[in-house]
Amino acid sequence: MKLLYTDIRTSLTEILTKEAQGLVAQGKRVFYIAPNSLSFEKERAVLECLSQQASFAITVTRFAQMARYLVLNDIPERSSLDDIGLGMAFYKCLSEIDAKDLRVYGAIKQDPQFIQQLIEIYHEISTAKMSFLDLESLTDADKRSDLILIFEKITAYLNQGQVSQGSPLSHLIDAIEENKVSSDFSKIALVIDGFTRFSAEEEHLVDLLHRKGVEIIIGVYASKRAYNSSFSEGNLYQASVEFLRHLAFKYQTKAEDACQEHENLDAFAKASKLLESAYDYSEISLEVDAKDREDLQIWSCLTQKEELELVARSIRQKLHQEPELSYKNFRILLGDVDSYKLSLQTIFNQYQIPFYLGKSESMAHHPLTQFVESVGRLKRYYFRQEDLVNLLRTGLYTDITQEEIDSFEQYIRYLGIDGLSNFKQEFTKNHHGKFDLEN
Repeated sequence: MKLLYTDIRTSLTEILTKEAQGLVAQGKRVFYIAPNSLSFEKERAVLECLSQQASFAITVTRFAQMARYLVLNDIPERSSLDDIGLGMAFYKCLSEIDAKDLRVYGAIKQDPQFIQQLIEIYHEISTAKMSFLDLESLTDADKRSDLILIFEKITAYLNQGQVSQGSPLSHLIDAIEENKVSSDFSKIALVIDGFTRFSAEEEHLVDLLHRKGVEIIIGVYASKRAYNSSFSEGNLYQASVEFLRHLAFKYQTKAEDACQEHENLDAFAKASKLLESAYDYSEISLEVDAKDREDLQIWSCLTQKEELELVARSIRQKLHQEPELSYKNFRILLGDVDSYKLSLQTIFNQYQIPFYLGKSESMAHHPLTQFVESVGRLKRYYFRQEDLVNLLRTGLYTDITQEEIDSFEQYIRYLGIDGLSNFKQEFTKNHHGKFDLEN
């Protein structure tokens, strides 16, 4: 177990990528683990840090996705159940329980809000690797009796129907504990980036892999002063420091300082140092000049609409002042994407600003996944229109533009071209010269 920390003006990803390359040089297969919400962006950042911009020995993924690599063929073939299905299962089981058998919850046993709370408790207990029998510690005897009866009923129902509610991570943990993983753990390494805490399942998995001899490197952002301070309450790096100290104590290792010296501090480095100083009651003196104030500004707005309009005008003004910039150079961080989504779409469309709302996406949306699936479907279904268009839209097969792909799709849909034999024929039909068949 190796623990690293660095200040926020040093690229932790660059440091951990070098560590990953060192592990590859030792013959290890490296899983570079990132949080769910950052996995796609982290994949790109890691590739940019690699000397050859690619590596077959380094896999950027998430904890849950590791199961697909290590126990791909051993995941139980059971039907999965989402929250809607789980709610229906609770509804069915509760309808079979006589209201008289429930001392507290009999009158509300089929109330939608009560069922939603049961679903949340079910998920929390499963994620925390707890048993429903742990509810025995509840002080209220009547509530304890009701909850145990309900969860025993739902567990029996799910097991009877061969329904899986376990996560891929729980399947991987079970496979490791039961020695069903065929991979050689001595040739596997984990590099973990972007975490300030683990869930119970994630920490259990890390502990299991550590005991199996897997080399693990964990990196976080924290300053040397924060880590060495005896008082961390309220510190800017409190979560990271507590996370590091917990791991250092648990695995009896010392966290290493990977901070780099910066000759000139930019506005963000100064701001972070001043913020840290304000929270840990230390006094530092930093000169903040006019350029720093220009680089880092704080705006106060009364409404969300006013805030977004100010951002939109600022982007348009910046593009006018610096022609070398483009819209892709701007990134907006939102505290709550859902609450801003509608207003942002309206205002940015008004100011003719193209944008993309980043959110957690399934691996099925990854271009490489779509490329492989499209190639397989083209062969299996003899060149269907939609499979060919999906292949072209990945951008991995050819370098034709999006406009050309749209035009091609319009053409084959207009003529109903479908199937390998039809695509092999020369395209000659046109509609009043609407389509450019020469190019």
